[in-house]
Amino acid sequence: MTNASEKYIDAIRYLGDLYDFWNEKYYGGELVKPVITIQADTKNKATGWFVCGEVWHESAEEAGSVELNISAQFLNRPAADIAETMLHELAHQYAHVNKMQDCSRGGSYHNKLFARIAETHGLTVEKDSRIGWALIKLSPAAAELFAGFSSEHKLIYRDPDKRGMKVKSSSTRKYICPICGTSVRATKRVAIMCAECMELMYEEE
Repeated sequence: MTNASEKYIDAIRYLGDLYDFWNEKYYGGELVKPVITIQADTKNKATGWFVCGEVWHESAEEAGSVELNISAQFLNRPAADIAETMLHELAHQYAHVNKMQDCSRGGSYHNKLFARIAETHGLTVEKDSRIGWALIKLSPAAAELFAGFSSEHKLIYRDPDKRGMKVKSSSTRKYICPICGTSVRATKRVAIMCAECMELMYEEE
């Protein structure tokens, strides 16, 4: 009988194979494989993330590796959804390698450069007022390619309602002007504009 640790290792192996698949299909195998991790997003919002810094090392003298994470609590999604997240994070890695600034607002807002990278590497992109061009789906061509990669693959995942991961509700929300950075707080979700910049303020994650 396979134990939980073996299932976890199997999940890492699957994600590594998925990375290799997309890297070959859309980046010609040119991206250097990062350390792929499965970690929990304590805010229970991000399905994955890419860490630009070389945070993994064998020794202090050796050059490090960047990190690509797929969130532990979202590994129970359909395989195509996980494939979308992986391809999204490869787009961030491509931007990092080529010294392109594809995000702003502390990495939360995906700009038009990210959209261009994603759309030329297997994704369709739509804009969200809070996080920019980050609403992604596999393009029809990418979906067809992925169908040849894998059937539904059941991965071990982490329950977000256990061990303090459950999202805590807040009585206030913080809104920030994307131009001047002025912030205000509200006790409910509102549409609010900065009078100085005449710009719609966005809700901080």
